[in-house]
Amino acid sequence: MFEHVGRENLPDYFTRVQKRLADDGVIMNHGITSTDPGSGEAAYGGGEFIDRYVFPDGELPHLSLALNAMQEGGLEAFDVENLRRRYARTLRLWSDNYEAHASTLRKMVDEEKYRIWRIYLAGCAYAFENDDVAIYQIVGRKAGRRADTLPWSRRYIYQGDSH
Repeated sequence: MFEHVGRENLPDYFTRVQKRLADDGVIMNHGITSTDPGSGEAAYGGGEFIDRYVFPDGELPHLSLALNAMQEGGLEAFDVENLRRRYARTLRLWSDNYEAHASTLRKMVDEEKYRIWRIYLAGCAYAFENDDVAIYQIVGRKAGRRADTLPWSRRYIYQGDSH
């Protein structure tokens, strides 16, 4: 979600989430982030390409900016997981699948759209593989609650999960 909110809007976004969250509620926010501590653009013009052709006005904050905005918005992050490696694999599989079905896809869209999404999927896979961008899941709750109300491990997330 971070990439669609905009860096300047993150504190307001999290304030709105906090106001709608039940006192004992939990938020899980999944978002693509910049790996540049200054929240700079992705390498090789990737950010410009994506902004122009795929997701206009998207912005990638650094994880630290997102966490700071959560706290400003009245939320406490209590679990953070980087899914970059998994997302790199997912995007590589999507890209390979796209290539495997090229003839079908070319019948569905014009050549420009076909090429845009071809570059986008392969470029994003590369960016995640090479630490140009990351993707985080942040679990949080309203700030100011007692520490003994937090789970002691991630076991509660994975109960019943055979993996």
